[in-house]
Amino acid sequence: MRLPISPSASLMLIAPLALIGSVASNQVAIATSEPAHTHDSDYEHFYIGVDGFDLLQSGDYAGLDNPNSDRLTFLYSHVEEDPTTNHFHGIGSYSYSGAVDSPTINSTNINNRIPETYTGLPPITLQLGTGIYADKLVSTSTEEEYSNLTIEAVSSLQSNEDIGAHYLFNSSNGRWSESLANAMPALELVSITDGLNIADEQGLNILTQVGETYTMGSGDDISFTPTFWTDTSASAGTYSASFRLLNLSNANESSFRDSGTFNLDFQVTPVPEPSAFLGVGAFALLALFRKNRLKKAVKF
Repeated sequence: MRLPISPSASLMLIAPLALIGSVASNQVAIATSEPAHTHDSDYEHFYIGVDGFDLLQSGDYAGLDNPNSDRLTFLYSHVEEDPTTNHFHGIGSYSYSGAVDSPTINSTNINNRIPETYTGLPPITLQLGTGIYADKLVSTSTEEEYSNLTIEAVSSLQSNEDIGAHYLFNSSNGRWSESLANAMPALELVSITDGLNIADEQGLNILTQVGETYTMGSGDDISFTPTFWTDTSASAGTYSASFRLLNLSNANESSFRDSGTFNLDFQVTPVPEPSAFLGVGAFALLALFRKNRLKKAVKF
């Protein structure tokens, strides 16, 4: 006699299959319960600027020579609900530590990671790629803060008519507004986790060895978006790369000095095997079949 499949049994078979598709299409859902980032501007990303302060303006070392003065600096733009408070954070800037009367100069600072450590955010999630990145996990701009990896010169904000861009460009009393004219900023790879790769905008691998450099442009005409990627078989965990900015122009043309060291952190999240979901669904369905068969046997 043919046994009917109950609606509950059908749902238990369909649910695991739906869940498999959900996991495969969106790793963010299982990576973090982090609330979606709500800011929506075309200038909330990374920048290269030059520190224009000769002296430190605040903090324990206020009044001392600024160890980051005239250095290329990796910056992140914080775009606020109140545009008049938009500002930059220097990531891995040169800094002081120790006694004020005899401080030590450090080639980085305590705020030298992306995502910034003080936020408590997890590393940027690598997503399932498409096209030339099919079968890879890649960095891409999502609702996660810091996921837009575009790098431009601070001076690019001058052509943006948004009032928030105006306030960002002039933030901190114009500390970062100096032109990069005659500079040739380049990324130097300082360290990288095995299994993490870096590609240019054409998908070609760059910075494959520690110490290699990649020129991002010339002067204020910088616009570069690197892609960080791993194989889909990469082990779950955190993958990091450390860099500093070099000025590769002729010293007679540009006196800007090299930056401090900064780090970008990414995460590969575990994706449950589809067979695990199918196994659970099949087991539940088999249990229902047996239950129905037992009821039939008792009834007749």
